Amino acid sequence: MRLRRAAATLLILGLAACAGPAPNPLPTQTQAATVGTAAPTLAAAATLAPTTVASPAATATLIQPIVETAYTSLDVPLTQRVDSSQAGLDSSSPNSFVMHTGDFQLELNSGPDAAIRLSRPGSLAALALRPFGRQLNALGKVDQVMAVGEPDRPGILVTGNSAWMQYQLWLWVYPHNPGLLHYHMEVTRSADLPAGSVEPEWLFVDPATGAETAANYTPYADRSSFAAPSFYGYSDTLGATLLHWVDLTRLNPYIAATGYSPASTPVRQGHTFGHDLSASDLRALPLGTAETVYDSYLYLAAGQPADEAAMFLRYLQQTADIYDLIAHPVSAETLPDWQALAKHTLADLQDPATTVTLNGKRFWRAYVGDTRQSAEAITQLDIGLAAARYAQRYANASATSGLTAPLLADITAGLPDFYNPAYGLIQNSGPLAVTGSQGRGDTWYEVEHALKAAELGAQGYAAGRRLALDSQAAWIHYAQTVSYRFPRFYSFKTWTGTDREPDAAGGYALYMLRLEELGCPPQTCRVEAQAAVAALSGYGFGLSYETHMTAMAALAAVELADETGDNHWLALAYGPIANLVRLSWVYEMDYGAAAQANTFFGLSPTQASGVISAKEQYEAWIYLTEFLRRAHGRIDPSVEKLVSELCWHTLVTLADSLPPLLPPGVATNHPAAYPTVQTNRLDLYIPLEDMRDGRSQWGVIGQEVYGAGLAPTLAALAYVEAGPGLTVYSGYPLAAAANGRITLSGVHGTFAPVQVSGAGHIDDGQGQPVNAQPCGVALCFQGEGGASYDLRP
Repeated sequence: MRLRRAAATLLILGLAACAGPAPNPLPTQTQAATVGTAAPTLAAAATLAPTTVASPAATATLIQPIVETAYTSLDVPLTQRVDSSQAGLDSSSPNSFVMHTGDFQLELNSGPDAAIRLSRPGSLAALALRPFGRQLNALGKVDQVMAVGEPDRPGILVTGNSAWMQYQLWLWVYPHNPGLLHYHMEVTRSADLPAGSVEPEWLFVDPATGAETAANYTPYADRSSFAAPSFYGYSDTLGATLLHWVDLTRLNPYIAATGYSPASTPVRQGHTFGHDLSASDLRALPLGTAETVYDSYLYLAAGQPADEAAMFLRYLQQTADIYDLIAHPVSAETLPDWQALAKHTLADLQDPATTVTLNGKRFWRAYVGDTRQSAEAITQLDIGLAAARYAQRYANASATSGLTAPLLADITAGLPDFYNPAYGLIQNSGPLAVTGSQGRGDTWYEVEHALKAAELGAQGYAAGRRLALDSQAAWIHYAQTVSYRFPRFYSFKTWTGTDREPDAAGGYALYMLRLEELGCPPQTCRVEAQAAVAALSGYGFGLSYETHMTAMAALAAVELADETGDNHWLALAYGPIANLVRLSWVYEMDYGAAAQANTFFGLSPTQASGVISAKEQYEAWIYLTEFLRRAHGRIDPSVEKLVSELCWHTLVTLADSLPPLLPPGVATNHPAAYPTVQTNRLDLYIPLEDMRDGRSQWGVIGQEVYGAGLAPTLAALAYVEAGPGLTVYSGYPLAAAANGRITLSGVHGTFAPVQVSGAGHIDDGQGQPVNAQPCGVALCFQGEGGASYDLRP
C-alpha cells in the first residue's frame, strides 16, 4: 500500500533493491531537441527539494505537495529541448504573478472572474484556468501567492479558501522545455459543497475581454477509454498544438476516496477541457484531509505541424518529456520469473479444459472451457509458435521435450486442416472437414495466420513453411486488389469488405518480408512490403486497429530501412509507435480490488476496448523488441525511450494476466461475454483476455488459450544467451549480446532492472565494476539504457 507524507520533499526517486550508485538526475550537457532523451529511473535515489526563487513574493517553506512514496518520478525532463532558458517566473507579489514559457505567458487576474490567463502574443484566443470551472472557481478567494522551485523548475504556489475548502495550487514551468506547464492542486474540504456545477478547469477565452471564445480545435488524438490519459490537437485561434496529460497515478487517493472513475479524464467539453470531476465526487472527499484533485501537464507548441510525420514526432517528443515527470510504480523494479511461469502454462495446456478432439486429432480451444465443437487457427498458431520458440531456446534442458514435443506434434499435424484450397489461404475456423468453408474473414486474423506460419517455417517446421508459401499468391492478389488499404470483414471470393483495418498493412508487409527469408524473390515480396508500409500513411491516430499489427508495422518499416539502405523508412515507424503510446495505460491503478495488481503501460488491443489484453500486448512486445534491436541509436531518442519503457513494463504488467498470481476477488469465475464460455479456471496459468480497471472484475470475456503463448514466448525471448553459460534477463531489451558483452536498448540516463546468470562480476563500458547484488542464483543491477556491460565469470 502507499505511504503518504504531506510535508516531504517535492519528489522522491525510489531506491531499487539492486541499485548501484545514484546517477546524476540531470544531463551533464545541454542537449538538442532530438538528442539525449532520458526517462525516470527506479534506480536513482535523489531528494529534489524545492529552493526559493528570488522574487518579491513570499516563499513557500512549509507547504509541500503530497508525496506518494510508492511512486517515482523526476523533477525536470532530462531532455533539454533548447539550449538557453525560455521559461521562468517574471514577477510576483502576495496576490499576483507573471510567468512565461516559450511563446506563452501566464498571469493571475484576480477579482470576481479570477483566472490564471495563459496567452500568446497575436493569438485570437487565450486559455483561462479556473479550478472547478466558472461557478465554483476556487481562485475567487486568493490568500497568498508564493514563489517556489529551483532554477531548473521555477514555480508559483497560490493558496486560498472558500466556504467549503482550502486549496493549494502549484504551477511549474521548465526553462529548457518551453511550452510545458505542470499544475498540481490539493484541497482540504471543511464543509459541504455549495450549489453550482463543476466544470473542467480550462476555458478558451478572448484575450482582450476574457469572454468565452471558439477554439477552432482540430483533434489529432482524443483519449481512448482507460488508455493514455491525454488528448492532443491543434487550436487555430490559439495558434498552437495542445497536449494535455493527467497524471492519474497521482490521483489514486482521490479515486479511492470518492469512487471517481478515471475512464474519460482528461475531457473536452465545448470550449472547456481538463479533469472530469463532479460535485458528488468532491462531496465525497473526507473532511480535514488534503487530497490531490488536479495533477496535470499542458504542453503547447506554436504552429501547426507541417505534415503527419511532424505531428507524430512532436507528440512523441512531448509525451517523452511528460513521461519523465509522471509517477512510476516502484513495484516495476522486480521482474517476474517468466521461466517458471512458462512451465506452468505449458503444463496447463494439457488440461482437458483447453483442448477439443475433432476427427481423431487434438486441437486447442479458443477459450478455457469453450463448449464449441470446433477450433481456431489463431490458437494453434499462437501456442504452436510459442512452443517452437521455447523448445529451440531450451533445447538442452531435459524437461523441455516433455513439455513441448506432444503439443508441437499435435499442432503441426492439425494446421493443414485450416487451409482453404478454394481461396488459397488459412481460414480461422476449422478444421475444414468440420466447419466447411468460412467464406469471409477478418483481415488481421488471416494475415496473422500467414505470418505465423512463415515464422513457424523459419523455426524449421515444414507444415508452417508450406502453409506460408501456399498462401502467398492469394495474399498478394488481395493486397493489390485493395491497394494495401485492407477492409475489416471481407469476402474470400471478391476481396471486398467493410470498415478498415489500416495497420493490417503492417502485418502483411512483415509476412512478405518473412516470405523473402523463405525464398520469395525480393522483386516480388520486398516490393510488396514497400507498397504496404507506404500505405500506412494518412490515417493519423486512427492507424491502429489491432495493436500487435501496429507493432508489426513499426518493425516492417525498420526492416525495409535495413534491406534497402534507405533510412526514410525509419521515420515511417513513428506513426505506429505514436498510435501504440496513445493506446497504452500509462498510469498505475491503486484502487479497488485490483489495487495490488499491475497495469502500468498496459496496452489496449483496439481503439475503444477499455481493457488490457495479453495476446495483443505480448505479441507487440515480440515485434517491438526486434524493432529496438535493429533501430537502436538510429531513431529519435524520445521514440526509443518510450518503446523501451513499454517493453520493460510489459514484462511486469502481463504477469498479472495469469489468474494464480492475482489477489483474490480480482478475476471472475463466470465470464459472460460469450454463451459458450461460462467458466474460468483460475487455477490455470492461462491469461485472462481482459485486465480492467480496479473496480471491474477481470476475465469477463474469459481465459484466452489463443494468448497462452505469452509465458513460453517471454521465457524464450526475454532470456538471452550472451556467451557460454551467460544468460541475461533485462527490462530494456538487448540491442546486442555476444561474447560476454551486452548493450541495452533505450537511451542514456534511463534505467531498468537486469538479471545476469552465470557471471561473477559485471563491469560497465569503462571497465568499472557495477554494484550488482545477488538475487537468487543471478546478479541483479540497474542497467542504463544504451549502455554496454561486460559479464565476467
